[in-house]
Amino acid sequence: MKIAFIDSGVLVTAARGVGEDSEKALEVLADLNREFASSEFIKMEVMPKAIYNRKTAEAEFYELFFSAVTYWANDIEEVIQDAYSTSGGYEVHPQS
Repeated sequence: MKIAFIDSGVLVTAARGVGEDSEKALEVLADLNREFASSEFIKMEVMPKAIYNRKTAEAEFYELFFSAVTYWANDIEEVIQDAYSTSGGYEVHPQS
């Protein structure tokens, strides 16, 4: 089984359902040989705009995807540290 971290662009493209790119995105999301990983960051990128603009079907699409996520990046501090380390060796220290 493959594990795929789906970024917000793929979700938006799939949810809006227009064109060849959307078909490809939906194909990836429908692949039964994949498990999905995500984070609250991705959820924050897609949900507020769909809800604010009253795009109920789009918000429901995202909720369906997030309910199928198997692996969640739960340790946000570790995720941020890894991101900074990967991007140039910076280390983040929480403010007191």
